[in-house]
Amino acid sequence: MKNLGHRLGASGTILENTIEGLSKSLDLVSDKRFKYWEFDVRESSDRVLLAFHDDRINVDGKMIEIKELSFEEISNAGTSMMINIPTFKQIIEALKDRDERVMIEIKNVHSDNGRDNLLSSVSSNGNWMLMSTPERFIESFPSENRDLWNIRARDLGVKLVRVGRHRIDLFKASKNRIAWYYAKPKWFFGI
Repeated sequence: MKNLGHRLGASGTILENTIEGLSKSLDLVSDKRFKYWEFDVRESSDRVLLAFHDDRINVDGKMIEIKELSFEEISNAGTSMMINIPTFKQIIEALKDRDERVMIEIKNVHSDNGRDNLLSSVSSNGNWMLMSTPERFIESFPSENRDLWNIRARDLGVKLVRVGRHRIDLFKASKNRIAWYYAKPKWFFGI
């Protein structure tokens, strides 16, 4: 069953992962198909966390990796597509007084400040959780400092689970070769 809160309730539209999409979707929470709000987070080259799904964005006719652009460049590219790309902080502000669960999918976070911002923000919201695919988890939490981030997440009471398989804690699974093997396949969905 599709989650009506996917990409802030505007999945498949130009407003996905935007404050406008969220605002237009607030009445969805009463529908039984609504499970939780979900949105994607990335980090710009100037270390601004933002909500956007795709790895690349069209800038003057060229598809460029989000992580290679400043937030201003990303925002301008969004404006040219007639969307307002929000910062993570704006999404947090929009959802902070709501009671629904929130799942934040980490697409790319490359700085310690970004990682800490994510963990701290989720820890202060009891029904919020982080998720990622194993591949993106490894990119966002490299092995050289993954243990430190695992400790920080644990101390803050934050779970970082696998997309689609929310029972798999990626920090724990990454420490065990067998657990990691079973965390990776997409065909194990739901286990």
